[in-house]
Amino acid sequence: MNHTLLQRCELFVSNRDIMKDRFKWDSGLYHPLVASLYTEKGRIVDPEKIKNCKTIMKNNTGLFSEFRATAHLPLAALLSLESHPEGKFQEILQAYEALKKEFRSSAYLPLSAFFMAVMLQSPAYDGVVRKAKDIFQRMKKEHPFLTSGEDCGFAVMLAMSEMTPSAAIMEMEKCYAILKSRFSIGNALQTLSHTLTLGGESAQSKCDRIIRLFDLLKENNCKYGTGAELAVLGVLAISTPELSATIRDIVEANQFLLGQKGFGRLGMGKAQRIMYAAILVSQENKQASQNALGMASINSVTSLLIAEQAAIAAVIAASAAAASTAGN
Repeated sequence: MNHTLLQRCELFVSNRDIMKDRFKWDSGLYHPLVASLYTEKGRIVDPEKIKNCKTIMKNNTGLFSEFRATAHLPLAALLSLESHPEGKFQEILQAYEALKKEFRSSAYLPLSAFFMAVMLQSPAYDGVVRKAKDIFQRMKKEHPFLTSGEDCGFAVMLAMSEMTPSAAIMEMEKCYAILKSRFSIGNALQTLSHTLTLGGESAQSKCDRIIRLFDLLKENNCKYGTGAELAVLGVLAISTPELSATIRDIVEANQFLLGQKGFGRLGMGKAQRIMYAAILVSQENKQASQNALGMASINSVTSLLIAEQAAIAAVIAASAAAASTAGN
C-alpha cells in the first residue's frame, strides 16, 4: 500500500475509534461514516464540534423535525466541518424550506438542503428545486414503484448540474437498461444509474467500467455488495482513470481494515468494509487529481462533486437498511 493511502486508512480507523468512544448512544453504523467524512478533509474527529452542531440543529428545529431523524449524526458532522456552522445552518434551513414547497418531508430532504447550501447561493434555491421536481416526476414516470423519497435527493443533485431534465432522464435510463441484465432490478440499480448519469462519458463506457470494477474486485477476493453501496463504486467508475491501480488500492485498503478491531468478520461485515475501502480510495484519487480537476470545465468539476455527495447519501441509505435488517 502506498504511504498516503496507508495514512488515510490509519486516520479513518482512529476517527472511527473516536466516534465509537464519544458517541456510544448513536447508531454504530454511522461511526465509520462520520469517520470517513472527517478523513476526507484530512482531519481528526472533533467530538465537541459535532455535539455543538447537534445542539445548533436542535435549537433551531422542532421536536419532530427531520433534522433530528435518521441522518442527524452525519448531518451534524457535515455541519461541524463548516467554518461558520451557525450561519451555514440558517442557509440550510432556507434551502430546506424551498425543498418543502415541492417535496414531501423525508429523512433525505435535510441532506439535500445541506448540499444545496454548500454549493449554491440562496437566490438559486427556488430554480434548482423546480428543476429537481421536474426530474423527480420524470423518474417516477419511468419507475413508479421504485421512485420514493430517497430519490428526491438524487433529483436535487442532478438539478445542480447543467444537464437538462430530459437529458438526465435519458442518460440514467440508458445506464439502467445496460446494467439491469447484470445487477438485480431495484432501488440499488436505480441509485447506481443516477450516480453514473453525472459522468461525462457515454453510458456504455461508464457501465462497462463499473462492470469491470465489480468483476476485478470479485477476482481479487473482494466481492463488492450489490445494495445501496453500489453508488460508491459508481463514483469510482466515473472518476477513476486507471482501473488496475484502483483495484489494487481497494484490495490493500480492505486487507488493512480487516486487521483492525471492529472491521473483521465479527465487526461491520465484509460488504460494508469493502465499501469503506472504496470510499478511502475514492478520496485518495480525488486528492491526486486536483491539478487535472483545475483544468476541467466547471460542469465536469461540479458533476464530480455532486457524485461524491451522492455517495454519502448512498452510505446513509446502506446504513439505514442495515439497521433495519439488524432490528428484524
